[in-house]
Amino acid sequence: MMNLTIGFKFDFDPCPLNHDVNKWDGLKIEWGKRNFINPPYSKELKAPFILKAVEEAKKGKLCVMLLPVSTSTKLFHDIILQNISEPVKFFKRRIKFIGYNSRGN
Repeated sequence: MMNLTIGFKFDFDPCPLNHDVNKWDGLKIEWGKRNFINPPYSKELKAPFILKAVEEAKKGKLCVMLLPVSTSTKLFHDIILQNISEPVKFFKRRIKFIGYNSRGN
C-alpha cells in the first residue's frame, strides 16, 4: 500500500474528517507550514478550499491537495494549473484511507 504522506511532514489539516466547524473553520484561520487538504467535494466548499490553499501557498506554505479529477473545469484551468509549483499527479485507482471508509468506520 502506498503512503501518500511520506516526505511531506504535514503539520496541519484544515478540513479533518468529521470536524466541528463551530470550534474553528479551516477557511477562516491561518494554516500551518505544511498542509494536507482533502476538502469536502461539494461545489460550495471545494472551490473555497482551493482558493484558500492558493492564498496560503503564496505565503510560502506547503499545500498538498487531494482532489477528484475534474480537468475540464474552469477551476482546474484558471486556478489550479495557474498556481501550482509541482506537477499534478494522477492515481490509477481510488485511494484507500487507513481506518476510514465511506460507511463511516
